Amino acid sequence: MDHDELTNSAFLDIATNLLAVILIVTLFSLVAVQHKTHSSTHPAAQPNPTLRFVEPQRDLFPPFSTFFFVTSDRVARWDQTAVIDALLANPQSLSGTTPQGRYEWLPEVLITRDIDTFQINFFLDHPAVLNQEPPFSETMADRLIADLTQTYQNARTAPVFIVYPSGMETFTLLYARLQNAGLRFRWFARRADEPLYLGRHPAQFTDHAIYW
Repeated sequence: MDHDELTNSAFLDIATNLLAVILIVTLFSLVAVQHKTHSSTHPAAQPNPTLRFVEPQRDLFPPFSTFFFVTSDRVARWDQTAVIDALLANPQSLSGTTPQGRYEWLPEVLITRDIDTFQINFFLDHPAVLNQEPPFSETMADRLIADLTQTYQNARTAPVFIVYPSGMETFTLLYARLQNAGLRFRWFARRADEPLYLGRHPAQFTDHAIYW
């Protein structure tokens, strides 16, 4: 009798498990059929061959700074676009020239962070700037102040002045006007042969070592 009860109990367990499996398979089948029907009839699911996938582009932010070279009675805005165009024209070259001078792209070690990093030196061609730019006058100083004020109000772009020994007297005149206008600006003294170094690296974001 005990043996018969054990046999019946085992049979019931098998039947129960089999029924559970059948119910699960049936449930998944119903869900799959419903999803397929919804996907095929929903308007958003219908393919449109006229639509093209366009890769999203990064938002373009205005630069935080505009650079000016001050040398020998001249104030020249650095044409960064010329450097970018030269790099795009010959991306394999680590150096090149623009009408204002020479640049050197500095190779970097492999960085695993998702940060666009770069390092570049720019050597100003002083004779070229003397030929390209007119002597800096008080009228030009007033126009420059007005332009910098408007640029800062529109895009929050502040000027940075790279002052060489021959341009220190010219910058003295400009410095007073910048102060009186209440403009935010920075300036750095450079030797005549010293390059302008620009770079962005992870430490600026992780160590917070560099501030405006």
